[in-house]
Amino acid sequence: MTQYENEVKKRDVMCCMNAGNQGCGRKWSRMRIITDTGTDILDKEAKKLGIELVAIRSNFTDTVFSENTEAEFTRFYDKLRQTDTLPVSSQPSPAEFLELFEDAKEKQEEVVVITISSKLSGTYNGAMLAKDMAEYDNIYVVDSLQASLSERLLVEYAVKLRDAGMGAKELVRKLEQDRERVILTGVPSTLLYLKMGGRISPVVAAVGGVIGIKPVLWLKDGVIESRSKARGMRMAKSGMQSFLKDYEADPAMPVMFAHSDNAEMGQQFMEETVQQFGLTGCSLHEIGMAIGTHIGPDALMMAFMRK
Repeated sequence: MTQYENEVKKRDVMCCMNAGNQGCGRKWSRMRIITDTGTDILDKEAKKLGIELVAIRSNFTDTVFSENTEAEFTRFYDKLRQTDTLPVSSQPSPAEFLELFEDAKEKQEEVVVITISSKLSGTYNGAMLAKDMAEYDNIYVVDSLQASLSERLLVEYAVKLRDAGMGAKELVRKLEQDRERVILTGVPSTLLYLKMGGRISPVVAAVGGVIGIKPVLWLKDGVIESRSKARGMRMAKSGMQSFLKDYEADPAMPVMFAHSDNAEMGQQFMEETVQQFGLTGCSLHEIGMAIGTHIGPDALMMAFMRK
């Protein structure tokens, strides 16, 4: 029995236990949720959520990173700090999706795939190609238009809807409707990696480094953009928090925080923001390799769903 099948069985058992002697009351949907490692969801978290991950790999000249584990993230950032050339990201192949789709087709399961923004990666296109090859109508591929922490937020939202008994078609409709409400903002601690990736010029990086300028980034229409610039990390954090003033957070959804290889800084930022805005149900995560390559170590992120 696969890990996915184990999780389905556990949910079936819990459903019946919660219903007591009356029986289950409803039948759990045999739905598979598949996403990519651009969510930064750890392998062990995926098992608990009952979802499957396909890898977006990070390729240095001599090392390939593909696992979403805490130890792998640590090794990745150690390597990133030492390199003078950014790693190249490689998307999952259509064959990786097709293998999962054919298994679901054989078992007559619904499949919902949630991918990193199609404007940042070819993962969505690869999943769509595999869907066409599978020739199975019960496969639904959603372009999240998100990445990293905000993609995680949508995936966990999908899990919540699935576990409430929602079918695939309605779930996909909700995701495509609500993805527009998701806000992701982040701040790098250094401009080095944006310069190495060609996102800013060497001159801008040099000047910004001298005077401590940090861009307050956000994901707009699936693309990373700079919303403002701040001097120093304290002002940059205020720039991130301004999103909570400009876009009221949906109290029914969590506010998520993330760091890149600096848990202490991430915890401090989360606690400051929770206290300032009276937030509840917050969580702290680590930024993985897909976005960490460009934002670098010691960065911060925050994601939430606006009302």
